[in-house]
Amino acid sequence: MKNILVVIGFTSAIVAAILSSSKFYSFSILPIIIAFVCGLVLLFISKNVKNNTKSIQYIFLLAIISLTLTIYKNVTVKPKNIETEQIDQNKSIDSESESELKQIEGKI
Repeated sequence: MKNILVVIGFTSAIVAAILSSSKFYSFSILPIIIAFVCGLVLLFISKNVKNNTKSIQYIFLLAIISLTLTIYKNVTVKPKNIETEQIDQNKSIDSESESELKQIEGKI
């Protein structure tokens, strides 16, 4: 049981680290959650049996690094939809000002 949880925890922590450092950082949340759950279960199992806890520490370390990278990328990356909306608004303002200029020139 413990070995299976260690393998699942390491695998999901490594997958989360790879995904969080790539452009698919939004998909890294599920492996981070799986790694944390496996780490917590391993922590409770290891309290009953005194064994080496280095593997649990590595799972938590990788999961925390992945979570940090994912949060950083979510905060710093600007969505492109806002920029396109601003460009569309600027174009509509320009077209309105052009039509006003044409009306003024038509009166002159």
